[in-house]
Amino acid sequence: MRRRAKGNGSLFKLKSGRWAAEVNMTLANGESERVRVSGKSKEVAREKLNKLLEQEKQKIPYAEKDWTVGDYLDHWLNNIQSRRVRETTMSMYGQMIRIHIKPTLGGIKLRKLTVQDVRNALNTLEDGGHSGAVLQKYHQILSACLNCAMRDELVHRNVASLAEKPQYTPKDTQIWSLEQATTFLQSMKGHPQYVIFLILLTYGVRRGEALGLRYSDIDFVNGQIHIRQQIDRIGGKIIARDLKTKNSQRSLPLVSSVYNAIIEHANKNGVVMPPFNPKLEISTEGTIVKSTKGTALEPSNLRRTFDLFTEKAGLPRIKIHAMRHTAATIFKDLNIPIKDAQLILGHANASTTLNIYQHGNPETHRIALNAVEEHLSDMGVRKDYMEMEADSKDDDKDLHPAIFRSKTLVHSFNN
Repeated sequence: MRRRAKGNGSLFKLKSGRWAAEVNMTLANGESERVRVSGKSKEVAREKLNKLLEQEKQKIPYAEKDWTVGDYLDHWLNNIQSRRVRETTMSMYGQMIRIHIKPTLGGIKLRKLTVQDVRNALNTLEDGGHSGAVLQKYHQILSACLNCAMRDELVHRNVASLAEKPQYTPKDTQIWSLEQATTFLQSMKGHPQYVIFLILLTYGVRRGEALGLRYSDIDFVNGQIHIRQQIDRIGGKIIARDLKTKNSQRSLPLVSSVYNAIIEHANKNGVVMPPFNPKLEISTEGTIVKSTKGTALEPSNLRRTFDLFTEKAGLPRIKIHAMRHTAATIFKDLNIPIKDAQLILGHANASTTLNIYQHGNPETHRIALNAVEEHLSDMGVRKDYMEMEADSKDDDKDLHPAIFRSKTLVHSFNN
């Protein structure tokens, strides 16, 4: 039997009657490993060997583990993303992977996943009635995972990025006007959670930030509210945690209405006001608004109160997060500079404030267009007057100068 050339691997028959091939392959870490493949016949084994040789020729590292898409998604989520994203994002990723991605693609070998596989999976979800938002999130998570697989040199291309991205245009966020926001607050006067909703609409803070606000975060001497933590429900527990971004940590002026509401709330609940403590560690203890059990208030409980009083006040039903959009738009309508609005809201960029959180207002549209109309009409009257005056001058150019001047004065007086 002729020996194969060095570097071309070896092909041989096993005692079982099957054929096998072995070849040295380069791993992702740069080391070399002898890899064996087998088949029922010599031709099948040779075909597998040739594929390995072609992979080595193209300098595509050999994966020690033959990952399925589902296995690698788990690895990506638990060992890589867990170090980069927050718990709420991890929960959303995990739910999307468990409910949608694994059932459609999880059993396919990672290295064999194709663009058509991704297309078929997206089409299956769409035919099943899933929304554009779900399809877009599916595509986003899968693509991010495959980008990581490319960096690990397990695949040589991201087939999800090559598949068409699902089209989805989010609906405009419905918000309240300044008058509607005022009506809501008036309907809540005297309620134990009133102070939180006043803070939400005055500063546009996030719900978790408002729930996480403690008496010790307020500097009454210098008139400052310090946004330093947030309350969330994660894994079935109410926890206090760090804020979403560095820009979320901010100090805001303590306006008189909020000051009075906090003091009144403390007095009603017999709270002995603790001193301002800028170094206090994050905690669910000492929050301004509490549950009936004395613990930090559940985000879902705040939402239920919000829905109840929205209906009571006869207002359009909006999402509680839309109160942040409402506050941002009120800032705009009151001509608060965009940079100040950005810092109050705790956004990293003014473009987020302007393009996502600030919305158009039909009333300000009407005022603006009335101003344009008035300006155009005024310009039209001036133009008509100038043309009339010019015509008058042409008609009277043969009059005696004294008569002409007298006629012009009378014309001006009558207009």
